[in-house]
Amino acid sequence: MDLAGVTGDVAVLEWIRDRFAPTLSPAARAELDTRLRDLRGAADARNLPPPPTTPPAWQPACVTSARSDPQPEPRERWGLGAAVRAGTLPRMAAASERWRVLARAGEIEYDRVLFFSDAVFAIAITLLIVDLRVPDVPHLQSGQLLRDAIPQIGGFAYSFAAIGLFWLAHHGLFRHIKGLDRPLVMLNLLFLGTIAFVPYPTALLSAAGDQVPATVFYAASLAAVGLAEAAVWLYAIRIRDLALPGVSAAVRRWVLLRILRTPVIFLLSIPVAVIQPNLAKYLWLLIFVGGFVLRRLEPAEEEPGPVACRDLDG
Repeated sequence: MDLAGVTGDVAVLEWIRDRFAPTLSPAARAELDTRLRDLRGAADARNLPPPPTTPPAWQPACVTSARSDPQPEPRERWGLGAAVRAGTLPRMAAASERWRVLARAGEIEYDRVLFFSDAVFAIAITLLIVDLRVPDVPHLQSGQLLRDAIPQIGGFAYSFAAIGLFWLAHHGLFRHIKGLDRPLVMLNLLFLGTIAFVPYPTALLSAAGDQVPATVFYAASLAAVGLAEAAVWLYAIRIRDLALPGVSAAVRRWVLLRILRTPVIFLLSIPVAVIQPNLAKYLWLLIFVGGFVLRRLEPAEEEPGPVACRDLDG
């Protein structure tokens, strides 16, 4: 019997207990504390009890059935190295493990990704207003100044509305995403990079909004933002199935349509901008019309049920 390994396992279980203590009922917490204390004492005394035949109240039945498998899982899967056997925290996962789920909803690592995303949105929106300044000159003519600032105000309004819609869509995505892995985090970073870039095409549009290159570049940049956001959602639901299991196919399609309406309209406005740049800007208003129509077609969401055993593995 590997007593050092068992001691390390107990240390990991105690760490998990402390991490998820707020989610346990007082009775379950007391039972878990008792069992861990007994197991720790038995391991220290080299007198390990036989495994229980019935699962405790805090343990799902699927965990017991997995433990009864005659082929035990390798210890390396749990990252139990020398540091764990010494009674410290688990070591870093192996290279093959690092492409699995990194964080789940409710964990601090998951929340940090959302906080960082919100910060990028906030900074990008703030940068839109930087170029709108009142010059410090004597005998200021406010009427003329406002007329000259109309292109800048219009560019700010376009981009503020667009970034706001992207933020609302991003917020909606993570209502349905339960976990993050490295590719999904990287796709989210790519999306945030396109958001951070928006102030530049906005400044260009404000300075030369009646020119074809400025309008086409602005529409292409905003379309790239929407396509990057769609990639985040498609990866979460199609590639790694990181979305919540209760999300129906109708809801998944509706969320995708809500994201794609913005880049599709910007892409359709590019040929119009080549002929008449100012007319293309009016086409962008169709984004709000499409949002109103999609809101009327929003499917009902199912109430979240109990978490199944397979959901514990992501």
